[in-house]
Amino acid sequence: MFKNILIPVSSEFYSKNILKRSAFLAEKFKSNLTLVYIIEEKTLNQTDKLSNIYLTSQEIAETKKEIISKQKLAAYNIIFNDAKFFFKDKEINFEEKIAEGEFSVVVKRELRLKEYDLIVMGFEKECILNYRLFDEVNIPIWIEANNEIKNILAVCSNLAPNQKVPDFSIKLAKSLGCNLHMIYIVDVEDSVQVDTAGKRSGTKTSKALIKNGQNFVKELKEKEININLVKGSSEKEIFKAAKKLKADLIIIGREKKKKGILGLPVKRFKQKIAEKCDYSILFIN
Repeated sequence: MFKNILIPVSSEFYSKNILKRSAFLAEKFKSNLTLVYIIEEKTLNQTDKLSNIYLTSQEIAETKKEIISKQKLAAYNIIFNDAKFFFKDKEINFEEKIAEGEFSVVVKRELRLKEYDLIVMGFEKECILNYRLFDEVNIPIWIEANNEIKNILAVCSNLAPNQKVPDFSIKLAKSLGCNLHMIYIVDVEDSVQVDTAGKRSGTKTSKALIKNGQNFVKELKEKEININLVKGSSEKEIFKAAKKLKADLIIIGREKKKKGILGLPVKRFKQKIAEKCDYSILFIN
């Protein structure tokens, strides 16, 4: 499933858990790993702003050079050493890189250089990182929360094409030897039906949305897939089901939610899910 895995690590946030998870997946799928340490340009820009009043342009350049040097040293002495411990002991092929720039920009640049099947990364709820890549890349993104993967919850809904999640989830669960449960959410806050091409329909009645959901659930149950239909807010129903099923990993597809409570606009749905979630998440983009 995953031939090449990209592991981006920001200078603003590092957790060994992503290396552990990447090693686990690489062993299972015989994957090649690329670890990219990203020196955040926002950190360097903030240094510029703080220094402009007191330092000359030459002194600012020297300060920035010193920060980059320290960041590179940290990458080699800590992160790359950790990677050698987790990867080499398991005879996993991996490549190390250092890049400067904004997190999402560097990741997308790396995706243009090589054909990756998966991104494995951490998520820090309060930091300077911009997680635009959740909505801007078209390969799966695994956000690691350091859970042993035994139970997987796969999410389908009226707000997603539901083309990738079922088959992908079944294959992954089988490969990892995990229990799989699916839910189909009829989202009452955003009453549209997303088609297989990812296009939103006009407003539909609750009855029509439920009927579509029931047909979808019936089709999967005929294939002996464990799936239930629920009605409510996508965010609330995802976390409710995850807690009930004691899920360790939640798989979410190409959700197109644009409206929330009282019809208020919803932006960056995936990031909001990541911010509220205590489980590992796999976004199937």
